[in-house]
Amino acid sequence: MRYGLAVLILLLAPLLHHPGLAADFPDKGDPASATRRSLETRDGPRDYLVQPLATPGRHPVVILLHGGTQDARRIWKQTSLATIGKAEGFIFVAPEGIDGHWNDGRGSTIAGDPPSTADDIGFLKAVIADVVARDGGDPAHVYMAGVSNGGFMTMHFACNAAEVLAAGANLISDLPAETAKTCTPRKALPWLSLNGTTDTIVPFGGQPPGTKKRGVVQPELLSADATFAFFADRAGCAKAVTARRLPDLDTRDGSWPELRERTGCAGGTASLHYVMHDSGHITPGLKVGPIIGRALGGTSMDVDTGSLLWDFFKTVR
Repeated sequence: MRYGLAVLILLLAPLLHHPGLAADFPDKGDPASATRRSLETRDGPRDYLVQPLATPGRHPVVILLHGGTQDARRIWKQTSLATIGKAEGFIFVAPEGIDGHWNDGRGSTIAGDPPSTADDIGFLKAVIADVVARDGGDPAHVYMAGVSNGGFMTMHFACNAAEVLAAGANLISDLPAETAKTCTPRKALPWLSLNGTTDTIVPFGGQPPGTKKRGVVQPELLSADATFAFFADRAGCAKAVTARRLPDLDTRDGSWPELRERTGCAGGTASLHYVMHDSGHITPGLKVGPIIGRALGGTSMDVDTGSLLWDFFKTVR
């Protein structure tokens, strides 16, 4: 979702030292070590960052879509996936949206901003094809996740091009109600959702019709629980949900994590919903200033989001 001001403030916020905890998580990525590539598309040249592997053979591909007002370099610095990719042997990819946004199918959410006409589905499919052809990416093991606007784009992509993915994940984002009416993925995808219960930008309980922000009527959103259920249902998972509280690694941040799981999904896998209690519109494990943290609903340093994603994706073989 195009939450330009809130996310822009987040990007400018000073990072704080979290003694005794950050060292427990993998290092965040260094975009200076990434390879930037450009593809010709119907929208003109489009870029993506990639971390190829030197070893021969086919390798899993993990794609992470940045949030609104962000870019590929910024999300590379905010995730541990590049570090984990080197250690675990997968190709990490961060595509670049146009003007910091993805055309995720919801139209315009900002006054005076016309709906995007970018062919982001076509662009992302082209990125996948390029990585498969040039870097030995395994077309049978391509995984996509997205943060905020990138999470909406991941869901939009899954609804329209699920056949090129092995699994997907939406982070701090909910499924638009209109999308849910028409979404018919052509393939069952094991799914991971992650949401904060005190998210001030994408409410955990969903967004009712007629909601206005900055004078603009916003799309109706399903709740976080309904979003997870939607994709778990389409992955063929069993209806029963098991839930367990996870360790509260940092009692100072006021949040605690819960894992909700549905098993028996496509290929004998599970679908997972990480519910970050008293945490907001910030991916867990990302350190931000206290003022911004409070404005966006709170932060959590109890888990590392990149680790959660790879621990899930690598089970889908």
